[in-house]
Amino acid sequence: MNPEKINHAFLDGVMSGEYPDVYYHFGVASDDPILKKFRDVKAVVLCGSGGRIIEFAEKWSKKRKRKIYALPKEERFVTRYCDGVLFASHGMGMPSASICVQELMRMVYFLKDGNLEEMDKVFWTRVGTSGGVGLEGGTVVVTTEGLMADMKPYRVLVGEREHYFDGDFPKDVAQGIIDASKDSGLPLEMGKTIAGNEFFIEQMRLDGAIRLAEESWKFGWLDWIHEKGVRNIEMEGAMLAGFMNHWGFSKFAMICCTLLNRMNGDQVTASKEDLHSYSERSGTVLFNYLDVILKR
Repeated sequence: MNPEKINHAFLDGVMSGEYPDVYYHFGVASDDPILKKFRDVKAVVLCGSGGRIIEFAEKWSKKRKRKIYALPKEERFVTRYCDGVLFASHGMGMPSASICVQELMRMVYFLKDGNLEEMDKVFWTRVGTSGGVGLEGGTVVVTTEGLMADMKPYRVLVGEREHYFDGDFPKDVAQGIIDASKDSGLPLEMGKTIAGNEFFIEQMRLDGAIRLAEESWKFGWLDWIHEKGVRNIEMEGAMLAGFMNHWGFSKFAMICCTLLNRMNGDQVTASKEDLHSYSERSGTVLFNYLDVILKR
């Protein structure tokens, strides 16, 4: 962990009981009794859809035969907790997901009493869907590095200054996820992932209401990122890696199934049955890994 990068100016007062930490977008504060149920958290699972979070939690509850707990506010993010796993939706895109991740980082800090060793035992992952780069629909990609559309890491403006974050995902965790599903029969790949700030323009789609790229530019860009090891495109991973690395977490990952090969088109035209199957694949890979790391 990187204790010098943790916001002690604020969080020390929370830990001393001087004031509670309000996790506004989840509808609770650090002095809310329900959080006592969360203290044994061992994994934080993130995905875009609230409905999928509920499905994940119900599957984990059935598997582990344990009760599900929910946080009260669900206008922005849907949250469930069951037997060591905190499931939370983050919405779509890095602006939304960054709010979710920042509040959950503070929450985990509180739940682990600021103990860096215990915090670093927590596994974080985003599970979702993506566009493949040279990969057909249905391939599960485990990310090794999260980058922006220009192949640079996630960055934010702090006033007039630009701050860059580290986009690397831990390779040992990515390999462990691959190993846990090696007998699943699913197509698995490790590779870099582009995170777009926007679904159409930054991802070089030609079917948006606003089109700023020509076809030759789009395919030139796709070829360029593919040559540099990018295997899929989504909208949150570069931020997730950046925030995890900033605090120094060592166990985090991203698991995304491709819905299409962007080399062949922009629109998702797979059947409802295929799309459901693709969505299930990333969840299968997740649960295979949770079974390994959260053995009873």
